Amino acid sequence: MSFDSREFSLDDGAPYRNYQFARGVLRWLYTSSDRDRAVGTQIFRSVRGGIADDGIRQTGEASVELLKITAPADLEVASLFRGVPPSSEIALTIFDRHEGESEQVVSWVGSIQSVSWPKRDQAQLVCQPLSARMTMQGLRQGWERPCHHALYSVACGVNRDLYRISALIQGITGAAIINGAFAGYPDGYFTAGWVEWPVGSGEYDMRSIERHSGSNLVLLGGTAGLQPGQTLRVYPGCDQTMPICNGRYDNRLNYGGFLHQPGRSPFDGDPVF
Repeated sequence: MSFDSREFSLDDGAPYRNYQFARGVLRWLYTSSDRDRAVGTQIFRSVRGGIADDGIRQTGEASVELLKITAPADLEVASLFRGVPPSSEIALTIFDRHEGESEQVVSWVGSIQSVSWPKRDQAQLVCQPLSARMTMQGLRQGWERPCHHALYSVACGVNRDLYRISALIQGITGAAIINGAFAGYPDGYFTAGWVEWPVGSGEYDMRSIERHSGSNLVLLGGTAGLQPGQTLRVYPGCDQTMPICNGRYDNRLNYGGFLHQPGRSPFDGDPVF
């Protein structure tokens, strides 16, 4: 039989779901079945207590289409959200399959929005569909003096590897990391930059730098997950002004702001602008 014939049959269906969570090349594979399921070279693992969702909905409203997955509290992918959540998206693809059939179909695609632990032994993963991205703000560039390009982006054009330094965490507090090498740069040099560290399979987690003062870098979100002696990649920041763009990065040709913008609005009612 085929997947469709099983799906539409009155009593021949034996459905289960496979859940694929992905962060870059990292994978976490689970199944709602009572045993591990092999799909090609991948093994979808059954979990003690089971994993299930509250059903797929298609309404046209992204907020209504949120999918809630219930799983054991110690589910590996859920544990990533204890404390500070991952800096990059954890994607989710759900496959529907029937017992005895090799065919499986993609029934849902999205990403993890948040994770909570409503009970001591239970985790709840709230996932948003791919369509939720379509409701996000699209146009973000404005007619303004500050640069609107994201630092190190394609529009910015600065090669971040040319300015990256490696630093060992010599000291740590709840909010800041400490290294004497940071004091060799002017205060604020690393403000609005970030630090990153490997999490496996070529993937990196990151934390933005809220403030740089002397040998201290105050991190947005704190230092949870970091340890003394750990090596980080550190990138300087930018205050989106021409002096820093030109003086630090020699990048004035790609500056995204309008320096000679008039100091008054063309919509103030005066016909002479």
